[in-house]
Amino acid sequence: MPELGLTLVSGRHHLDREIRWVVPTDMHDPRRYLSGGELVLTGMMWRRAETDSDTFVRNLIAAGVTALGAGDHPEFHSVPADLVDACALHDLPLFAVDADVAFAEITERIVQRLSVGRSGDLASLLDRHRRLIAADGIGQILELIRSELGMECMVLSPTGRPLRGGLELGETDRAAVVARAHAAERLPQKVTLDRHRCYSVFGIGSTLHTGRFLVTDDDHTRWPPERRLVAEQLAALLMLELDDPAVRPAPHVELVTALQEGRIDEHLMRSAGLPVGGGVTVIAAVGEPAALREVVVAETVAGVAGGGDPLEPPVAAWASHGDETIAVLAGPAGSAEERARLLEWSRHCAAVLGAAGLGGNGAVSVGLADPVRSPGGLCGALEQARHTAALAQPRPGGVDVAEPDHLVSHRMLLAAVPPDVSKAFRTRVLDPLLEYDARHRSDLVATLRRFLECDGSWRQCAASMHLHVNTVRYRMRRVEELTGRDLRNPLDRMDLALAVSLS
Repeated sequence: MPELGLTLVSGRHHLDREIRWVVPTDMHDPRRYLSGGELVLTGMMWRRAETDSDTFVRNLIAAGVTALGAGDHPEFHSVPADLVDACALHDLPLFAVDADVAFAEITERIVQRLSVGRSGDLASLLDRHRRLIAADGIGQILELIRSELGMECMVLSPTGRPLRGGLELGETDRAAVVARAHAAERLPQKVTLDRHRCYSVFGIGSTLHTGRFLVTDDDHTRWPPERRLVAEQLAALLMLELDDPAVRPAPHVELVTALQEGRIDEHLMRSAGLPVGGGVTVIAAVGEPAALREVVVAETVAGVAGGGDPLEPPVAAWASHGDETIAVLAGPAGSAEERARLLEWSRHCAAVLGAAGLGGNGAVSVGLADPVRSPGGLCGALEQARHTAALAQPRPGGVDVAEPDHLVSHRMLLAAVPPDVSKAFRTRVLDPLLEYDARHRSDLVATLRRFLECDGSWRQCAASMHLHVNTVRYRMRRVEELTGRDLRNPLDRMDLALAVSLS
């Protein structure tokens, strides 16, 4: 465009860069008004000293501008050498603007050229939009991604379970992608697994950490805005398909509500699609946030009972009320083999979600009950699931799963003790040790915990902590002196073990 009156001063090797827009400015730091890809035009009114040029160019580089045009300053008949040097140093293409050409004319000509090109892109985009609206079903939407955007994709659950798509990702890679997506402040997110594999993760759902994910085998940060808009539209359509209300119909919620209120009958079970007389397992999840509890339970249920198509509603009823989420899983989970699969999937969910730190400041506890075979046994199963969930011991921000076998341990008794009583017991037993550790920067409590885990073996405890046996003996003597307990006495040792388990 020779009519613009631009003369290239430096940066010939960057003439293939695209110009997204034109921004005239004389601000020393115009970064807040730039978003990248601009041709910046300046009259250099910001220049008070030679060192100002380097600062100005640094600000432009930080904003990601394409090139700089300088001129139209009454004191300069050419571009100052310090500005030329700064652009060369920071590798920013520099143009000198002819004094007879107004910045407004340059802006108008380039914007006209950009508008012509974008009108063709807009027509193509509208055609794609019509095709997207006409798409029926998840399969057709994913096919549009493959044909229109030219890339493979996959829909993943919040725990990394593959739901649909042709993208080949192993279990380890899926877990890594999902963990990165959960940890991101916003989506889409670029995920690089190694030098040669780069993926983009788009959110499918109304919230960042509880929705599903659309994963593509391309880097969205290099896409033009129109291409990215198409991908976001496709993700929105997937959300509509996946969040079909039929996944959790009203009879399911009604069944769970009735179960919580202690009233259950065969009619409610049949309305929810659950068989009467078959194996039924109750799952209870408690803790914050509520949305994460739903994810854990829904993923647990879908992972076991989903059948051939993971997107089909499982044979289960589940709903959240207050700070509790309950699921009733029917079908094969009553057998020992399927029950093992249920427990394995629950722990998988806990590991993936816990590793991503999705519990916020709270924690999520999941409890399973023994299978029952009649509607009358559901209320008892719910109580068992609640007690089992109380035995789970998640870290802050984590997830833990407990099973009925845990009900035969001392943890069941501890769960039944009121929290204020448990706290008072723990405080009376361990506070002397905690105060001593804080004052002397010692590890009495940690050594006591390991000593008890090693069944009172001095040598095993010392080896596991890389200490001398005499060091362990000395620390345990201090524990006895401070707590008034004798580690050789089974009852005193039980007091210390219970206090440590509550800490």
